Amino acid sequence: MKFVRPVISVLAILFAFAAFSAEANAQPTDAQIKRDISGPKTISVTFRGPGKREWSSTYSKYIWSRNFTAKVRTDDPKVNVIVTGTASYDIVGSRYTFWRTFITSNEYEGIPNPTNADVNALIERFGLEKFMGNYRYNRVIGKVESIGLSETPNFVWHNPNSVSFNVTAVYRERTNDVGGNERISQVYEIRLYRTAVGAEWNNMISTARDRKVL
Repeated sequence: MKFVRPVISVLAILFAFAAFSAEANAQPTDAQIKRDISGPKTISVTFRGPGKREWSSTYSKYIWSRNFTAKVRTDDPKVNVIVTGTASYDIVGSRYTFWRTFITSNEYEGIPNPTNADVNALIERFGLEKFMGNYRYNRVIGKVESIGLSETPNFVWHNPNSVSFNVTAVYRERTNDVGGNERISQVYEIRLYRTAVGAEWNNMISTARDRKVL
């Protein structure tokens, strides 16, 4: 009986190694991923690091994901879109089935993303209340300490004349009507609109996103 436990342990290790090897061999190749995520307007696809198996708490399942950057044609032959995102696969036994892509950001070649200087100019033009929304603006205690592009702005160009991105504001917020307050970091998703490339931004929408107590 003394030899049974070590034999079982060795067999378990061998089976685990075999399962890992089978899974590794079944992972989608670069060529397969490119076929899965490319369309008729795709010019090129490059990958950023290896793929990985991970648990999605949002969808309650294991998926295999690979980060990519793609260059895609637009209807204007002079303009391309650079898209960054993740290709995600369902794991079914030892098989990997393409599920969907998650787009992190995109930008147009030749059309610059807004900068912090642009954000300051937009605040000057539209006003801080427009950036923060009436409700949150009216809950600010004192002055807003800082507001500017978030560490990860997540620029998303919906078309050449409309872009969304994140800004982060730090300020003290009133939490009740009896003196309660908190110092917070509040992320706002800003969407800008204009009538033509090169024209001034003439409208914006602000949506509050992540809020963190500091």
